Amino acid sequence: MTRTFRNWLFSLHTRLGLHLSIFFAFMFLTGAVLVIGIEVESIARPEIWTTIAKEDRTASFAEIHDGIKTAHPESAVFVIEKYPAPWFADRTFGRTGWGENISFWTDPVTGAVVYETRDGGFRDILRDLHDTFLTTKRPIFILISATSVLLLYQIVSGLITYRRFWKGFFRWPKRSGGFRSWVGATHRLTALWAAPLLILIAITSFYFMLGGLGIEGTTPKPQPTSPRDTALPIGFSSDTLEQAEANAVAALPGLEPLVMVLPGDPAGTFAFEGPVVGFAKTSGWGSVSVDPVTLEVLGAFTPDDTRGFARWKALMNTLHFGTWGSAFSLGLWVLSGFVATGVALTGALIFAARLAPEAAQYGPIRRIWRGLGLSRWIYLLIVLGILLTAYQRFGPGSYPRAGVFPTDAPAAVAYLILPAPVRRDTPLDVEMLVGEPGITAASIATDGGAEQPVELVRNGEKAQASFRITPNDTANQITARLTKPDGTKKTVTFRLGQPIW
Repeated sequence: MTRTFRNWLFSLHTRLGLHLSIFFAFMFLTGAVLVIGIEVESIARPEIWTTIAKEDRTASFAEIHDGIKTAHPESAVFVIEKYPAPWFADRTFGRTGWGENISFWTDPVTGAVVYETRDGGFRDILRDLHDTFLTTKRPIFILISATSVLLLYQIVSGLITYRRFWKGFFRWPKRSGGFRSWVGATHRLTALWAAPLLILIAITSFYFMLGGLGIEGTTPKPQPTSPRDTALPIGFSSDTLEQAEANAVAALPGLEPLVMVLPGDPAGTFAFEGPVVGFAKTSGWGSVSVDPVTLEVLGAFTPDDTRGFARWKALMNTLHFGTWGSAFSLGLWVLSGFVATGVALTGALIFAARLAPEAAQYGPIRRIWRGLGLSRWIYLLIVLGILLTAYQRFGPGSYPRAGVFPTDAPAAVAYLILPAPVRRDTPLDVEMLVGEPGITAASIATDGGAEQPVELVRNGEKAQASFRITPNDTANQITARLTKPDGTKKTVTFRLGQPIW
């Protein structure tokens, strides 16, 4: 390789590194913390930590479902995840009676609820910040993932221009040569240590970018379910789940179901997913879909049934998130992520110490800022955009309005709209939309108390009314009595459930 070409690579490496150093430092740091984001978030939650061995975690999906329904009868269950990590209780994703997304943590032996957590915690926010700058928009995700190409160039060009780099893995920086020499040596050393992780991150991020562009391969689809009017069939019980799981395991020998997905609509199935004997962890999981009505197996698939880019998904996730070796790999990925952050920061300091002598009167931070040129204003716009997005997502009035459907009548008769979550002893304004035609009067009673008339506002055949409740440690059951001109009454019951917080 000619000296001219090597110098050109080094020049481009330097310029790209300067303009991208802050971005890469941010991505490496947030990525490192995100690897253990749920652990960091749960430091103050001793209830969900456990030392129970995997073979002693005997709670079945049915027992977990019953435990949740016992503690929160009005809740909806979506996904049950056994053994999310060796040190955590089982986790179930669901929704409260008032429409708030929530996670139920259950005892791995009994299935009883031990703790509840809301969505939008530290890990969720950090993930969205890392992936899309909080926007959750696919184009932003694609743009961020596309920087994997630049990251890979930085790695390769750095190794090429660092002659005999294999001799520098243990070449400790010396301060005797001054700050400039020490920063350069530190940058080279940390870059060598972080290179294996950074190469994997660049490759996996490029894969995720292809997925964002729609290049995902194919996964097998189960057969259609039997027709029904509700998401869960009439007569659904824990016995239904036990039989569905037994049929799933029989249909795919060697399957160890660790995740169960309950149907969210009348076309959904019971889906059981988990590792399959004979397949490596990096190959992915097997899955079985069961008809909720007939309990017939609609599809049983192994990792070999995926095609195209989908076959690489499990491997890419395992490598990117560092889950290939449990606690050891997570710790290694976190440590390597911090080292990678040091690579980006020392790269910026090299500019401050060597590439901007004309700004010697300024400190390192100001020299870096001035050296960024026009790109510093791009960084400023990104920061302002993140702050604006954060305000829109988490500021006043950001809670999505939730619908609550009656327990004893179709939603077409009447349903509630809640502008905020249910919180203990916090007044809550509730809007009731009445779809039953001909209703001229309505009254509301909470937890069997005295009925209070509410004013109906007509809108053609439909009507709406507003009222206020103050949730307390009861079922917070709202009974609406709808009256027609001939005196006919229709009673509709809504159960919000006991406040958790």
